[in-house]
Amino acid sequence: MVALKTITRNVLTLRLLATLTLLISSLFSLGFRWLQADVEFVNITHTVVFGERLEFSGAIETRAAVVEVVLFLKPFGADTQVIPFKPAADGTVNLTYDLENKPLRAFTPVDYWYQVKLESGVESSSPVYTFLYEDNRFDWQRQDSATFKLAWATTGDPNFGAALQNSVQDSLKAAQAILPAALPTPVRIYVYPTAQEMQSAARLAAAPWAAGHASPDMGVILISITPGPDARAEMERQLPHEIMHILEYQVAGSAYNQLPTWLLEGLASNAELYPNPDYQSVLQKAVDEHNLLPLSALCQDFPRELSGALLGYAQSGSFVRFLIENFGSSGILNLMNRYADGLNCEAGVQAAFNSSLQLLETRWQQEFLGLNAGLTAWKQVWPYFLLAFLVIVPLGLSILPILRKRQEIRGTNDER
Repeated sequence: MVALKTITRNVLTLRLLATLTLLISSLFSLGFRWLQADVEFVNITHTVVFGERLEFSGAIETRAAVVEVVLFLKPFGADTQVIPFKPAADGTVNLTYDLENKPLRAFTPVDYWYQVKLESGVESSSPVYTFLYEDNRFDWQRQDSATFKLAWATTGDPNFGAALQNSVQDSLKAAQAILPAALPTPVRIYVYPTAQEMQSAARLAAAPWAAGHASPDMGVILISITPGPDARAEMERQLPHEIMHILEYQVAGSAYNQLPTWLLEGLASNAELYPNPDYQSVLQKAVDEHNLLPLSALCQDFPRELSGALLGYAQSGSFVRFLIENFGSSGILNLMNRYADGLNCEAGVQAAFNSSLQLLETRWQQEFLGLNAGLTAWKQVWPYFLLAFLVIVPLGLSILPILRKRQEIRGTNDER
């Protein structure tokens, strides 16, 4: 009987301890939540002054002392920036981010949020706010579809939007006929009235000759169309070119930047419904003057000056057309996959086509450009002959006195 009472007492004691533990835990949890709820983020807003600054404002309300406040800024595809700052004594937030010294990519989605650390050690974070870093210097006219979101700043032509929509659809068909890849939807296309305004938005100071630009990872295209009789032709040149870059990214993914420039731009040039009329004349002039650029020199980038860049585009377009005619779209896809596997410019060609880049370049020059095979071969080997000449002639001149000296010694010995 005594043992039974003891067991009962122990059970009651354990139940009491469990109840007290649960109560203390609940009170602690409620207290922690109360401390977190003690911070409120009020009227959080932002203002974009494109290319100049971002302005963040609002208020942080709390009954506890604030030790630290941090703004986290996360542009799409970029590292999160951590910006500590001190709010005003009344909790007001007024923070300016300098876009001139720390630029963001145009038309990129941006997430931001605040984190507050209280004197008690408790940290509280705001919700995540999102905005599109869009060029708000222009009053964009817009037209959306399931595939494309179109925006244009060109004025004066009431039919511009319809012409743009038709050209976009034709451009997509032309690009997919060469590279059958699915398009991410929707693709955002912004049409600037001048190339200079487009370049300032895309920060293309190194390429002042560029008329368009694509950010394939974001699915964004920027082009420049000046109103006038040539507007439709420019649409049919620029749109398929930039849409092709979007398709290339769909195939290569994160390995997009590992693809040779001659392949990326060569495919884009072949997609153009109205090709640049200067390509053929520039290419023919280089052939006549024996000034073709080696394709190996176009693996990483094109020359920056206009004449060199134009020749780079012309050569790349012609060479890629040669590859398409000989290996088809499946061959191009195979080549892109080899580069996506990590192979370099020349190794990718060897793996995809079982031929060296130099040999295919020679075939292209002969079959497409009409260069003489013997002349082409001589152009490839003459540097080696020159090198041999520069080595052998000085060596021969240095040995000649030694041979003469030996001959004189031999003649003297014979006389004896």
